[in-house]
Amino acid sequence: MDEINNPHDVYFRESFTRREIAQDFLRQQLPAELLEVVDLDSLEISKDSYVSRELRASYSDLVYRLKWRVPDEADPTVPDQADPAAAVDLEDAAATLALHVYILFEHKSHLDYWVLLQLLRYIALQGDAYRKQHPEAKTLPPVYPLVLYHGQSRWRMPSDFHALIRPLPEALKPYVPQFRYALQDLSPRSDVEIKGDVLTRLVQLALRWIFSDQPLEHLERLIALIDQIADRDTALQILESLLRYYVQGTQRVEEDDARRLLEQTSPGDPIMQTFIDRYIEQGREQGKRQCGAEMLLRQMERKFGPTDARLRQQIQEADAETLLEWSDRILTAETPEAVFH
Repeated sequence: MDEINNPHDVYFRESFTRREIAQDFLRQQLPAELLEVVDLDSLEISKDSYVSRELRASYSDLVYRLKWRVPDEADPTVPDQADPAAAVDLEDAAATLALHVYILFEHKSHLDYWVLLQLLRYIALQGDAYRKQHPEAKTLPPVYPLVLYHGQSRWRMPSDFHALIRPLPEALKPYVPQFRYALQDLSPRSDVEIKGDVLTRLVQLALRWIFSDQPLEHLERLIALIDQIADRDTALQILESLLRYYVQGTQRVEEDDARRLLEQTSPGDPIMQTFIDRYIEQGREQGKRQCGAEMLLRQMERKFGPTDARLRQQIQEADAETLLEWSDRILTAETPEAVFH
């Protein structure tokens, strides 16, 4: 799968690939009737991606797989086994059949009118992948599309596929695909209630507040929530991810601001102090790397002229040790490519 460099995508994946967050989020979001027939304890986070390369810049997908809960014979929530059209042998299928939950993360500040068309492409590609993995299968597992959105405006996009088709006379409706998606609208203008354990609420609030004009105030409230996380290793992992997201994602929180905020909110906490020290050291290393990249780019331009975008990106993404090695090579290199090989 392609690497995702957008800070919103990175934070989303770092958060929602944590099993405890994924389970708690689905516990709050799935309909009660669905929660009765699936086993949240069986949740697996798929590494498969059905997003094509050209769509990678538009959104990031996650696939959760849930097994059906094996019911008692008298369980009224089981589909009617006497109905041939609805008959499903859940006991035999429970080990292999999965509910695929798609979370489509809209990471832009503007709304996406064509999300239904993108989801339809997801569902079709997932069906193709399932057929390849299970060549003897005669049916496909169901897909539950769930859109998680946190832009600045409230989500008012079409919610069923038939709304995209015009004209659509009654005679054609049976021949046009029709489905809806569930929505978790985290935009600041939404009145949705954010539920769940502290980790799940923290992640969703971080997404809701990322475009705020007062990011430091919100970051302080989020750090206070982190203090409620009992497992300190988990707390530090969440904190590191959160700080990186607010520095990179807001473009208004500086590293120095984050360090000052940490020192103010957690005085005397030895574990937090260890983290602050490490965070400061990481900041110094990042500063050295940025300085080295700028120096090498200046040398490249003086010797070879303007540096193309591909080589510029390669320099900006290199670590400090590699940059030092390239700076030595430029003294004798006769071409820009020779610096890197």
